[in-house]
Amino acid sequence: LNFTLNWRGFDFAADFSGGAGFTWFQNWETRWPFQNGGNFNKIFEDRWHRADLYDVNSAWTPGKYPALRFNQGGHSNNNKTSTFWAHNVKYLRARTIQLGYSLSENALRKIHIKRARFYVNAYNLFSIDNLKQYGLDPEVADDNGLQFPQMKNINFGVNLTF
Repeated sequence: LNFTLNWRGFDFAADFSGGAGFTWFQNWETRWPFQNGGNFNKIFEDRWHRADLYDVNSAWTPGKYPALRFNQGGHSNNNKTSTFWAHNVKYLRARTIQLGYSLSENALRKIHIKRARFYVNAYNLFSIDNLKQYGLDPEVADDNGLQFPQMKNINFGVNLTF
């Protein structure tokens, strides 16, 4: 999806791309807390847990994720493959956004410049997606969540024609 607008010396252009209909499975660090001795992923704060962590008889507080168990081995619900861990990915990414302004020819004649345009553009500025809570980029979604996101670039420039 792309479009351009021009008005009184200003120009604006945007290019968006998106996708849907593919499945991402939570795995490794995004599924098993403390994977390979790593840190606790923030998403697991929303989990089933005891109201009083030191009283095994206290009431259960519900959460999105299964309760964590010490030395759980293969006996926890975190280890069972199910559709709970599957996510239908949808996203829209701002590939390129550019805003520019061209000075009028009348203003430039006195300084012997034919054309002057000032601009700012950005690449991969943002995406709207359903994987942000996992810290994932939908286009480079790895099941462990350890990949680097796509680089964002912001440029400022001047085009001069003499």
